[in-house]
Order: sequence, then structure tokens, then C-alpha cells
Amino acid sequence: MRALIHILTPLIIICLGVWGFFGTQKLKEAGVKLNQHISSGPSHRPPSFKQRKIHTKASELIRKDFTIHLHPQGIIRTHNATNLTAQVSGKVIEISPKFEDGAYFKKGDTLLKIDTADYLTALASAKAKLAKAEALFAQEKANANQALLNWKDTGLKGEPSDLVLRKPQLHDAEANVLAARAEVEQAERNLERTQVVAPYDGRVRKRTVGLGQQIGTNTQLGEVFSTAFAEVRLPISAHDLKFYTPPNKPDASPSPPITFTTPLTPAGQSPKWKGRVLRAEGELDTASRQLFVIARIDDPFGLKSDAPSLFIGQPVQANIPAQTLKNIYIIPRKALTDVHEILVVREGKIKRLKIKPIWTEPDLLIIRDGVLPGDMLVTSQLPYAPEGAAVEILPDTPSTQYSGSKKKTKRRRMGAGSHK
Repeated sequence: MRALIHILTPLIIICLGVWGFFGTQKLKEAGVKLNQHISSGPSHRPPSFKQRKIHTKASELIRKDFTIHLHPQGIIRTHNATNLTAQVSGKVIEISPKFEDGAYFKKGDTLLKIDTADYLTALASAKAKLAKAEALFAQEKANANQALLNWKDTGLKGEPSDLVLRKPQLHDAEANVLAARAEVEQAERNLERTQVVAPYDGRVRKRTVGLGQQIGTNTQLGEVFSTAFAEVRLPISAHDLKFYTPPNKPDASPSPPITFTTPLTPAGQSPKWKGRVLRAEGELDTASRQLFVIARIDDPFGLKSDAPSLFIGQPVQANIPAQTLKNIYIIPRKALTDVHEILVVREGKIKRLKIKPIWTEPDLLIIRDGVLPGDMLVTSQLPYAPEGAAVEILPDTPSTQYSGSKKKTKRRRMGAGSHK
């Protein structure tokens, strides 16, 4: 048995080698014939190598007008903000609920009261001095009239002197009356100042004084700000200034209305606030080389509308209409095949165009040159589209048909699942 195995093993190896040699020769002959057939020319090319047209969707490029909108971001800030201080000293005896952090108030509302005892006493004393001064003044006027009668009774000729008529004493008494009246007015003002009133319609940022606290004329009572409108400082880049001219002269015409939005809004809501650019700052920012403009937001706290209230320090984004570009082409960014490159159908063939945008936005580019009349923009995604390839433009399919086919597929899948 072992001898038989030793004899058969070499014979099997020899047979396999001969079979492999002849198989390799046949493959080489078949490859040579195929190369000769291909190199014989296009007229002899097999039907499978026939060039096919590229199927794609395309839209006609039409010149339009486009208004540029700038979207700078800024922070809500107050226009009128005041550090309230007392004009008289004393003890705080009452604090209004409208003088709490975040509370609203109207112009003229009493926010805080100071003890009036000392100021009532001062007013009574001033009124007493005034009464005494007025009595002395009346007495001096009577003395002056009596002096004039005495002068006439003596039969002296000429006009009596001021001393005879007691004019210096009369003027002194009159001055005392005026001074006493001024003291009364001052005492009345001090008494009124024991009530700290709101200077405008506003809101309390924070209160820094407490009930029973002794305050002076320089004591800070709190911080308040106006609610009539708010301001936003918006940066405009040097590039954007080519398409936007902010108001920068005293007699400049009013700027067009703008709108503001903010991400800090309740879910499902997208409120907008109206405003207007009022002025531009007089110099560029030294660090960023940007020009800052000041915009005004009307009714930022929703007191006259149903819009949600903004907050001081809240970020907002503005929508500012700028220059309107005439006779331009709008290119969707998703149509780009490379950096600033698009595909167009020109005379039924693919043409690659390098474009130079004059304005860009997140979802589109604006161009003016490079497109010929009749060019159609390729809107399909073509991973490989050689230059000059023939094109067959597909008609647009309504979205309803697509969604319907999608629903049918889903039903089939559900049906197939039910049979499992």
C-alpha cells in the first residue's frame, strides 16, 4: 500500500502541472484577441461600450434682483439708566412695592419715603420768620409814609432825602421778607424731596437701600432704567459696508425699519421686535476694524403688544435690509460641485464653470458674470460628470408623487411583516 502511494503521488503532481500550463495558454490567447478587437477602432466596439447620456435635473438660470440683508448680532442695553440718590437726608420709613428688583413703575410714582418730622419743623420755622419779616416790612412802609407827611407839614421846600423817607430801612425790611420767603420755598422743596419719585416710566434693576436705614444726600438708593425703548450696538464689517450705508449725518433721512429676533424665546414661538438704526459711531473699532451702529428697539418689554419681554443683556439678531443687487444670478449652495464651481448644461452638454460670488449667504451665492443665455444649472448630485458629456434633462417630479410612492412602499413592508 505504501509503495502504491509513493508511485501515484508524483503522477498526480505531473498531471496537475500539465493541466495548469495549457489553461494559462488559453487565457493568454483570449486576452490577445480581446485587445485586438478593442484596438480595431470605435466602429468595432462592442455594444456594451456605447456612451450613454447623463440623466440629470436642471433649472434655467434667469437674471433677477436681490436685496442683501445683513444679520449682525448685539446685546440689549438700556438707553436711559439712572442711579437714584436722595436729595435730603433722613430715615427711610416706607418703600413702595414698585421699588423692588424687576418691578415696573410710572413717571411720578412714589418709590420711597423719608421721615418728614425735621422738615415739617423747618417749614414751620421758615413760615414764622416770613410772617415776622412781613410784619416788619409793613411797619417800615408805614414809617416811610409818616416821614413823608412830616416833611410836608414842616413846609420845607424841595424833595426829601432817602434818609428822611426811611428808604434804606424800607429796603432792608423788604429784603428780609424775600429771604424769608426763599427759606419757606426751600423748606417746602425739602419736604417734597422726602418722597423719592420716578423720573420716567421704567423698571427697577436693583434696590440698594432698606427700610429704617439712615441715608444722606449722596446715598445710592438703587438703579432704574427706562422702558420706552432699548438700544442695541451692532457690528458692521468692512465687507458689509460695501453694500450698506448707515446714517452718519445730522440731516440723514430715517433709515428703513428693521426687525430683531432672539434665540431665548419659548418653544414653538418666533416673535419679532421692530426697530430702526439711529446712528453710527464716529470711529472704527481698532481691534476688529468694524463700524458699530446703534439701533433702537420699540416696546422691548411688550408693554404695548403681545410680544414676549426682552431682557437687558439678552442677545438678539438684527435683519437689516441693505443694497439691492440688479440683474444677478442666484446659485443655491447645494448646487456647488467644488469650491466656487458649478455644472451647467450648455447646448446639451455638461460644462464646468468657475464662479466669482459678489455676495454669499449660508444657503446661496450671488454671481453676475460667467453665465451665458440659455445655460441651465445642474441641480442633481453628479459624482462623476466629464466635461462635454451629453445630457438628458429629467422633468421635475411632483413631491406628492414621491410621498405617495413612499407610503405604498411602507404599506408593502407592513403587509410583508404581517405574513411573518
